[in-house]
Amino acid sequence: GLLDAAVLARLETTWAGRTSEQRSQAWTDRQLGKIEASLKSMSQGLGEKAFCSGIHFSLSDVAVGCALGYLDFRFPVIDWRTTYPNLARLADKLNQRQSFIDTKPD
Repeated sequence: GLLDAAVLARLETTWAGRTSEQRSQAWTDRQLGKIEASLKSMSQGLGEKAFCSGIHFSLSDVAVGCALGYLDFRFPVIDWRTTYPNLARLADKLNQRQSFIDTKPD
């Protein structure tokens, strides 16, 4: 899913065990493509609902919120908030929850 691809892309571009010559931009680009496809799918699934499963907060919102938060934290250059405003609204709502506030990385 989105987090798998994001972590793999991050490792490929930052892991000290590989030189810049050993890193594959094509492979990283494939991971970024998976991220984009995941964002599109999540946006379509969310639609205009308040939460992923409808009107109630659920574990699916936790999963989506964590994935979007990771993108904000590690991939600020991916402008998913502009492209997917419904996901941005959900993320903003989730980020106001105490559980998200308490676990946000510094």
